[in-house]
Formats: sequence, structure tokens, C-alpha cells
Amino acid sequence: MEGKLYEASLTGNVQALNALLHEDQLILDRLSLTAFNETPLHIAAMRGHLQFATVVLTQKPKLAMALDNQRRTPLHLASANGNLEIVQELIRLGSTSGDVCGVQDQDGLTPVHLAAMNEHLEVLKALIQANPQAAKEIPATGETILHMCVHYNRFEALKVLTELWNEEELAKITDHGGNTLLHAAAINKRIQILNFLLRIPSIKGNGNAVNRHGLTALDVLDQCPRDLQSLETQQILMEAGVLRANDLRPLPKSNLQPSANFSQTKRKGLISKTWARYLNDDKQWLEKQRGVLIVAPLVAAVVAFYTGINPPGGTINTQIGGYSLGNAVLAEIDMDKYNGFVAYNTFTMIISLGMVVILIAGFPLRNKFWMWVLTLGTLFTVVFMVATYLQSLGTMAPDGYVNATSIWICLILLLGCGITALIHTIFFIVWVVMKLSKRRMPETQATRNQSAAQV
Repeated sequence: MEGKLYEASLTGNVQALNALLHEDQLILDRLSLTAFNETPLHIAAMRGHLQFATVVLTQKPKLAMALDNQRRTPLHLASANGNLEIVQELIRLGSTSGDVCGVQDQDGLTPVHLAAMNEHLEVLKALIQANPQAAKEIPATGETILHMCVHYNRFEALKVLTELWNEEELAKITDHGGNTLLHAAAINKRIQILNFLLRIPSIKGNGNAVNRHGLTALDVLDQCPRDLQSLETQQILMEAGVLRANDLRPLPKSNLQPSANFSQTKRKGLISKTWARYLNDDKQWLEKQRGVLIVAPLVAAVVAFYTGINPPGGTINTQIGGYSLGNAVLAEIDMDKYNGFVAYNTFTMIISLGMVVILIAGFPLRNKFWMWVLTLGTLFTVVFMVATYLQSLGTMAPDGYVNATSIWICLILLLGCGITALIHTIFFIVWVVMKLSKRRMPETQATRNQSAAQV
């Protein structure tokens, strides 16, 4: 007879259920003695058989608290499948037997967790209204329900659930690893959720919180694979004022002296101020604009590539005399000029692509070496682009004539690039020398102390 009951639950046959109850009024009471993993109410809740579930609940409300082999109640299954009407019936008729909304399965998940993970918003609201505290239960994974929403990218469910906590609590809520919601959004690169969280003042104000490993949200993002999403996430975090853990630590006393010296150089000359700025600049504007900076060399490389395959004068597209199809017209007329054009254009493309590789590879742009490399790369790209331009003008102009004004403007630009490259190179060399001298100073001091001790 129990087999017929389970068959009726699979199809939601209310008439068959009533017939079985009329034949044996204790049939639902004997379910605890059967070897089935789920009760008929579990099956009806999972399949959405509302009338069948209502009759079973009316006859035996305690079945709302029955557990299957994974310790899930019928409300767990109905919530996971988004069966709103059955959820409402289980809450209404099953609440007399206990807190049906707060029951945890073998993984520590309540029906609220399952509804949020599947983003059944109406079910989620009904469960929260019945028992808001069930959403705050911590499952075996150690993640809060908010962290789970971030992990599974359940943005709408997250917005509903955040109303259960005040702003201060939202800023401090963490998982078992001490990760805040901002950490979770950064790890999973959830751009939409990240922007939503940063609009909450308390979360933005606590943006530099560290987890149990002493890492901020920006630090954990650095450990993730680099792609366009990570670059966008990094830019959002930096614009919100999120720093790395190393930048939060106070400088040792030995490092405070340059700052004092910098304040004293404010009244000195222009060179002293510029040098002090070069040594102490910590605005990290290059790091913040990494994603934007990639565009410039990429555009230069694309232009150089297009110019290389479409040289001035075009290519031979019809068989004329002894000329080969596809050859550059300029190459057939003046090979020396063509070689110069190709060389300048190739340098432009290769240097630009090299800069793109540096920016994408994630090298720390706060490092003076990479700043120097990018600066020289940009200047060399400009120089070779100007050289390519002049070479092209000379090729297209009658008898190689180029307007003197155009030549002088280009020469002035090239002179400015050379002066800028020289200044940055001098600054970089001096900076390297100072770094090396500082490293040798402790060794020299130790040698002196050892000699003094021997005396």
C-alpha cells in the first residue's frame, strides 16, 4: 500500500491519495517505518503538486519536518525548485510542528540558502518573512549566504538579502577565511556586485580590511589569473581607494627621513623639487590607469601593421612587364627608400607590442625600472612614427620635396623626445646608484663595527 502512495505522489493524484486514506487512515503515520528515502511530501514538493501536498499536510503536519537521506525537509526541495505556493503551504501548515524554515541539511544549508543559490526571489522573500534568522545560519562551507550569492553571481538575491543586515554589519561580515564581501567580489571578479557593494558607504569605508592571511581585496585579486575582467576589477577597487596590504603598513623610521627631506626641498630650486618628486611619488597613477594605457600602444601597433601592408603608392595588382604581383610599388622604384620605410614602421609596431605585453603581464608599474622602460618605449614609438611619416611624405612628394615647416615641426618634436628620454634616463641611473649605495652601507657599517670590536 505504501508503494501505491508513492506512485500517487509522483503524479500528484489526489483521488488516489484520498482513496488510500479512506482505506487506511494510518498510512501516513506508518511512513516512518518504511525504507524509502523520501516521504510522499518530499516528492510532491519537488514536483510541484500543490493539492497533493496540501492534503498530506492537512492530514499529518509533522511530515513538514521529515528528513530525507540528505537531511532535507520538503521545504528544502520546494525552495530549491522555486515552487512558491507549496513553500507558502509548508510554512503555513508546517510551522505548527517547529521552525521549518531554520532546518539545516547535511551541508548546513537552510531552505533560504537553496532559494538564494537558485535565485527564486519570491520564494526567498516568503522564507525571509517567515524566519529572517534562517538566512544568517552559517553552513558547513563557512560561507555566509551573502558570500554564496557573490560566488554564484546571484545579484538580485544579494540585493534582497542585504536588507537583513545594517550597513555596519555588512561591512564586517566575513567567511571562515576572514574574507569580506569585497574580498569575495574581487576573487570572483563580479563587476556588477562590486559596484553595488561600493555604493554602500560602510563597505567602501572598510575597503582596506584584511583577511586572515593579511590580504586586502586588491591583494587577493593579484593572485587571480590576469584577464580583462581582473583589470577592470582592479581599476574599480583602486578608484574606490582600496590599497594593498604593504601600502597600509607604517614606514620604518629609517624610511621616514626622505619624507622629511622632501618637505625641506619645497623651498629649493626646480631641479630639487623634480628630483624629490621622482623619488617620493606614490600616487600610483600608472597602476590605476593600466587598462587605459594598454589602448595607446595597441592603437599604434595596429596603425603600423596597417601601414606596413599598405605602403605609400600601394602594391602591384596587375601583371606589368617584369614586375611581380603583390610587390610594393615603392620597392620596385626605389628600394633604399622602401627599406627605410619598412625599418621605421617595423620598429614602431614591435616597440608598441612590447609595451602591450608589459602592461598585460602585470608587472608592478610602481617600480621605477618599468616606468623608465614604458617612458622610453613611448618616446621611441613617437620617434619612429615621425620618421615613418617623413619617409612617406618624401616618397609621395614630387622629387622628394617636403615642406620645410613640416620638417621643422617634426624635428622640434624629436628634439623634445630626446631631451625627455635623457632626463628620465639620468634620473633612473641616479636612482639605481642611490639604491646600490644604500645596500652597501649596512655591509660597510658592519665591517666597521667588527673592526672596532677587534680593537
